[in-house]
Amino acid sequence: MKIRRATLEDLDIIVTYNYNLAKETEDKLLDKELLSRGVKALLGDENKGVYHVCEIDGKVVGQIMYTYEWSDWRNGLFLWIQSVYVDAGYRKQGVFKALYCYIKEMCDTNEQVIGLRLYVEKENQVAQKTYQHLGMDECGYLMYEYEK
Repeated sequence: MKIRRATLEDLDIIVTYNYNLAKETEDKLLDKELLSRGVKALLGDENKGVYHVCEIDGKVVGQIMYTYEWSDWRNGLFLWIQSVYVDAGYRKQGVFKALYCYIKEMCDTNEQVIGLRLYVEKENQVAQKTYQHLGMDECGYLMYEYEK
């Protein structure tokens, strides 16, 4: 397995994986053109976030993305893990664990980064167990949103 920062050349596979992610986890069908523009915008501006991909034998088989949250209370950055996806043919082979550990190592070695956060669907017990197994704790917050 090779973990690397995603580039614009990864646009199509990231769009495909994000489309699959929305369909599989939330039964949502995303607008692929809008999704493509969103991924491209992020790949072109690391202030928006960063994607990393996992390759096996030169094929991208998984992805992870993070965005930033500044905590004035803690004077540091949380990295918000998002858009995690592993190709169905490569699941249960440690791809997500490798991606997560790569990002966690970045967190552990950068004094500005004070932690990792993510959100997970309430019904997604498999993912919750995975995150707990990797040492993450459920925090005491509920998430609310306004979407225009």
